[in-house]
Amino acid sequence: MPPPNQSPPGKEARPPEKIPPLSNIAPSVFVPLREDILNTDLPRDRVERLKRILSSIDYQREGVKENLLYMFEREKRRIMQEAAEREQAQGPPLIRPALHPSEVDTIIANMEAPAAPGMDYNIRNMPPVEVGERLSPNLSIRDKAVMDLLTVVERAVLDLQSFGNYMAGIKEYYLGCLERELARIEDVGKRPEERSAGREG
Repeated sequence: MPPPNQSPPGKEARPPEKIPPLSNIAPSVFVPLREDILNTDLPRDRVERLKRILSSIDYQREGVKENLLYMFEREKRRIMQEAAEREQAQGPPLIRPALHPSEVDTIIANMEAPAAPGMDYNIRNMPPVEVGERLSPNLSIRDKAVMDLLTVVERAVLDLQSFGNYMAGIKEYYLGCLERELARIEDVGKRPEERSAGREG
């Protein structure tokens, strides 16, 4: 039996499967059902129905979060895979030789020298860097991959926070509905003055 890291005799190792770019996170909302909805008993009353809704909100929230994390992890693997393929096709990067110590001393000496009186060094204020500016085409493959990974992380954080806030608002709404329904049931059979007194207390 061949070792796990080698292909069987007569068979070539398959290249890694191509991962398509992440373009839409909408499929993350599809979460498997916990039970057969066709054979599930109907809720006995409004309170039970609201409790089921709240339970399904928690289940849906965790399921979508898990799907989103999987999508962003997959996108991270795609970026690293493509960077490795491009780097392999391009060959090893050229290593620039270091400066001679005498050249380093000359550069430092020039930097420490006082400015010549009356000399125009063409010093100007540079405009601030704009956020979201397009990456330089001269970036190395690894630097480009790092920037792409940082973009994925930033997008993941924003999407997860937005979804969490959205689901928290929905849950708060149904918790309020359940609270009002329980209060309504509690008031059944009470005289009007008893209902108002209980609410004020």
